[in-house]
Amino acid sequence: MYLTIASLVFNILLILSGIIIFRKIKIDNKKKTEQCIQNSERLMERSVIALSNAIEAKDSYTSGHSNRVAKYAKEIARRMGKDEEYQNKIYYAGLLHDIGKIRIPDKIMSKKGKLSDMEYECLKLHPVLSFSMLSGISEDGKIEEATKYHHEHFDGSGYPEGLAGKAIPEFARILAVADTYDAMTSSRSFRSLFPQLFVRSEIEFQMGKQFDPDIAKVMIDIIDDDKDFNLRQKENTHKKVLIVDDDVIAVKLVEFMLEDDRTLEITSVKSGEHCLKALEEFKFDLILLDVYLPDTDGFTILDTINQKYKTPVIFMSSDKNKETIARARQNGIKYYLVKPFLKQELTEALRDVFRNNLES
Repeated sequence: MYLTIASLVFNILLILSGIIIFRKIKIDNKKKTEQCIQNSERLMERSVIALSNAIEAKDSYTSGHSNRVAKYAKEIARRMGKDEEYQNKIYYAGLLHDIGKIRIPDKIMSKKGKLSDMEYECLKLHPVLSFSMLSGISEDGKIEEATKYHHEHFDGSGYPEGLAGKAIPEFARILAVADTYDAMTSSRSFRSLFPQLFVRSEIEFQMGKQFDPDIAKVMIDIIDDDKDFNLRQKENTHKKVLIVDDDVIAVKLVEFMLEDDRTLEITSVKSGEHCLKALEEFKFDLILLDVYLPDTDGFTILDTINQKYKTPVIFMSSDKNKETIARARQNGIKYYLVKPFLKQELTEALRDVFRNNLES
């Protein structure tokens, strides 16, 4: 059940009261002063957490999002050599970065599927709304600025003001990476989480574009240290990939190329008939389809997939014939991998397919 407006206001007042207490403490006794400061900090943290929970109550699919973003942002700051005060403040900014979404209509927040242009423009108001709601919460204004500008892009293509480079406050540049990382490693109402392999490559791809390259590099280091992919929403959600090929060696090579990514669930079949049976029983996120199969050809299977399942398809074949490749392009195949292909070719194809899924 969504929290009432009254309870939201109460939570905001709790936060403000914690800050006011913290700022106005005037006690000579050092021990009592320290205790009061600790108490006010705990009050503020509990209040901020309560308010972040109120944000997520609008959409069950974002459960835990603000808390994870806060933790990622704090770890980025720690690795950047920031002091404890900075780390705590960026943590609070992470918890509150989406507070403006409280004022976005529920039908937009919980919509299953792609937003319309008008709905998306409405959603884009949340950073400014956050800034307005949090005005005065921090003495230096860094928390408020972080919430307002965390959707700005390093190359100036973001919103709400189109800031670029170091003109974007550092807090916001950190939150931008942490927020995007969690968005990609969490399930949404219209898609499952993305594989670690894709997430890392996407952040690397966006260095200097969407993200401050120095901060993105820190996030990549965090990902590389996370061997078991624990930094994500905790659930048993994997990307399911179906390989359709009767060439055992080719299948093994693909499995070997993708074995480091533990969020990919690989299934393989040897014929068109078995491919269609598998699609009837399971939902796959991607199909790697050979052009020539024992019982049919890839184009025939592709027609059925496009008509009935709409699953993204990558062709892979030893056929280098330009006419075959051209036919594949005419049938909407963007990636035609010629065997034997390199791991980089495969991972780049997967990254692009999953990115299109992210944007859709």
